[in-house]
Amino acid sequence: MFEKSLEKLGIIYSKFTFRKDRDHQQNLTNFISTAKRILLILPADYEDSQIACAAFKNLKEKLQNTELTIIAEGIRSIPITDSLKSKVIRISEVHINKFFLPRKTLLDRIQESTFDVAIDLNLDFLLYSAYICKVTGARYRIGFTSKYSDLFFNIQFNFNKSQKPIEIYTQLVEYLKKF
Repeated sequence: MFEKSLEKLGIIYSKFTFRKDRDHQQNLTNFISTAKRILLILPADYEDSQIACAAFKNLKEKLQNTELTIIAEGIRSIPITDSLKSKVIRISEVHINKFFLPRKTLLDRIQESTFDVAIDLNLDFLLYSAYICKVTGARYRIGFTSKYSDLFFNIQFNFNKSQKPIEIYTQLVEYLKKF
């Protein structure tokens, strides 16, 4: 009932938290192929998560020397971890507070590492995943466009949301292959 109001408070808190953070101009040449550590936030929807994993397997040759950390909901298997050296952080509702922000215990676990690139694969804006991207301090934070994307991402992809998820993720991977 009050979910939208609580999420708005979470957005206001995020704006206050990141008010002094300014993104600087970044060189996008080879930012994926030269990345040492990448954070990949899988979609909250399990089917979309499977589709995204299948699409990202096409980036395997670019990610051979990359340490990949994957944030996934639930306990189901993640096919992308079979072919790449990766670490999986599982999250659930208990890791998200009533303002739709990640709890400190989850953030502490994520911030044990530093990341060169953080990618949020949720097609719809989810405050907790966007917040995680921003709080990592990654030079390149990638997400899909939405009303609040400018606060959290410095690289945004604008796709036709009427497309099937497989088409969107395949296009995203094709763009990322260029870097």
